[in-house]
Amino acid sequence: MKQLAKWLLMTGLLGMILSGCGTSENTDESTNGSDPVDNIGQVEENQEGTTDTNQDDSNIETEEGNGEENEDSTVRTPEKSLQYQVNGEMKEDTALLTESDNQDYSMYVLPGYELTAEEPNKDVLYLSENDQNFMRIELLPADAEWDSVIETAKSQLGAVNEDIQTINAPSDEFFKDSTIMEAAKDNDLVTTYLIKDETQPIKLTIFSKADADYKDAFLQMGKSILKGKSE
Repeated sequence: MKQLAKWLLMTGLLGMILSGCGTSENTDESTNGSDPVDNIGQVEENQEGTTDTNQDDSNIETEEGNGEENEDSTVRTPEKSLQYQVNGEMKEDTALLTESDNQDYSMYVLPGYELTAEEPNKDVLYLSENDQNFMRIELLPADAEWDSVIETAKSQLGAVNEDIQTINAPSDEFFKDSTIMEAAKDNDLVTTYLIKDETQPIKLTIFSKADADYKDAFLQMGKSILKGKSE
């Protein structure tokens, strides 16, 4: 009887121990079993949040890029104040933005002057009250052979006078690396400006009179020439 009681007692203790272990394992399994589901939801939420953030950043970068493109685009105002000299007298007037109908450029034209096409690839800007004072405008090809351009200009000036003078360029960035030549006969004065610009080479030829000096007015308008139509 005592042995049976002892055996039952030992059996009960063993059962309690095993029961406790099973409970602990079940608890761990239950906890571990629920975590993956919760973790998947959290991962998905985190991934969605990361995606939204990346999309927002992408939108910001795109908007910033568009802003830079807008800043780079050239927008010219309809009017511009120009200072110039006529017969040694300083003047200032409001010039109007004008597009050439003949070549791909725009420029500011002072009151009393008109821009018109002369022939293909050549325009004339002239003084309305006396069209013997004018400036011929030619946009040259970007790959123009410069030595040939100079020789052609010399030949044209030679028709006015064989005595061709080379003069200094105005102290202005627009005339950097320019070649300027001049020929005179009686009261007529012809000056050619060959402006060697990498993207916008230009040839300006000013026809003026010794007793009516409008050269600076033509030059100030010529400096406003910009290749491409205004926006």
